[in-house]
Amino acid sequence: MTLDLSAYLSGHVFQFMLVFTRLGAGLMMFPGIGESFVSPRIRLLFALSMTLILYPVLMSQLPEMPTDIPKLFALMAGEALIGVFFGAIMRLLINILETAGAVISIQTGLSNAMILNPTLAQQSALPSVFLGIAGVTALFSSGLDHLLLEALLRTYQLFPVGNFLPPGDIVQTYVRLITQSFAIGVQIAAPFLIIGLLLMVALGFMQRLMSQVQLFLIVVPVQILGGLLLIATTLAVTLQIWLRFFAESIAGLGG
Repeated sequence: MTLDLSAYLSGHVFQFMLVFTRLGAGLMMFPGIGESFVSPRIRLLFALSMTLILYPVLMSQLPEMPTDIPKLFALMAGEALIGVFFGAIMRLLINILETAGAVISIQTGLSNAMILNPTLAQQSALPSVFLGIAGVTALFSSGLDHLLLEALLRTYQLFPVGNFLPPGDIVQTYVRLITQSFAIGVQIAAPFLIIGLLLMVALGFMQRLMSQVQLFLIVVPVQILGGLLLIATTLAVTLQIWLRFFAESIAGLGG
């Protein structure tokens, strides 16, 4: 017995579901909207609103409704995979600041200053939390969130509906972005790495000259204060470098 799907998905229900699957999966990890502290109802309403606005524009790019349930599920699963793939890339780019903050926390002596990270829903070092929140704020204040929405819409040109993502392309994209993200994270934390190394070398020589004094304990307040001053000094450049890399990566992905 063949089930007539057109009787259950009459009108534009099928097209709406198809667009909602990709957009909803992508917005699930969207910066600022896909955070753990945002209510799932708000994310759902945002995804439904975007789908309602965009699905008439995308109607010409959508295929005909499948004739059986397995093909329908395969089509929906492929759309969800594309949305998750795009959202995971955005989340990977956001995590650059988290990684840089972790390195900075070690160099400034703040690695034990743990606080709840609202973007990750777990405990993180204070510089990581600060840079993560500052990055999301800069992302929306600079207007790059519009670029993210545009790139999500352009995925319909890169990955037409009904075409599954090639596994090789997924792996290659992630490897390239992870490599570049690590390089950008090191560049962001480079001033702290250099100054921290020079400080430890100087303290090592001084400790050899004054072995009776525990200089590494005495210098901790100076290290923390100097680290905070360096964070305040380099914050603007840090966010500028990250925003440029973020924009280039998303623009390249969006074609």
